[in-house]
Amino acid sequence: MWWEFIYEPTTFFSLKASEATNSASKALLCPSPYSVKMALLNAICTYDTVATAIQNFELIKSLKMEFALPEYITVNNCFLRIMQESRSEDRKVNPNKMFKSTVAFREYLYLCGDIKIAISSELLSEKDNLSFLIRYLARINYFGKRGCFVQLKNISDNPISILPNEYSRELADTNYFTDGRAKILNKVDDFGTKATFEKVSNFSNQNTDRISRIICLPYKVLKSNKNFTLLERS
Repeated sequence: MWWEFIYEPTTFFSLKASEATNSASKALLCPSPYSVKMALLNAICTYDTVATAIQNFELIKSLKMEFALPEYITVNNCFLRIMQESRSEDRKVNPNKMFKSTVAFREYLYLCGDIKIAISSELLSEKDNLSFLIRYLARINYFGKRGCFVQLKNISDNPISILPNEYSRELADTNYFTDGRAKILNKVDDFGTKATFEKVSNFSNQNTDRISRIICLPYKVLKSNKNFTLLERS
């Protein structure tokens, strides 16, 4: 069973793939499960305690997620200036040369509608777990890069047994992938089976445990030039 959470974007969305470089990166079309779970942990730590986040980490790690996006998505190509750590030897003697200005490529998405996230887990059969999840999903205010703001708009009254075709699917779901509609593939990150709170914490020296998923999103390119790409749900 799936519970649907609907978020309304209030700014442009941007989240680069984990293997992308800092100077050039294409954006994912949707939040990754990893980014949603990290936003959820951040909300718990901010509005409750770190101890509560640790106590409920296994619940958060167990969550399965699929995404549905608006009918139209505009991907804007942008060149901007960023500060990058300098590799020059001068930085060792001159603190003003620790960073240098350089040009970077970024993509920012205009989502003409809502972001729908379907969440499933065997642990959500317990009412307390579902209430806990709803309480903190409502407090999430951004996905991806800081400044990509969203707000929770609605929660489904009843669980969904079969997801509508607008939702993403795993590449391994051959029935979905061979139904004749155009698809765009995105490589997204999720928590690995060995992930712990210490491994995903920004304040820990331990390496995080990520796994990659290839998901299919039902979109086709409607129009494209050097400045933007317009996608339409297929």
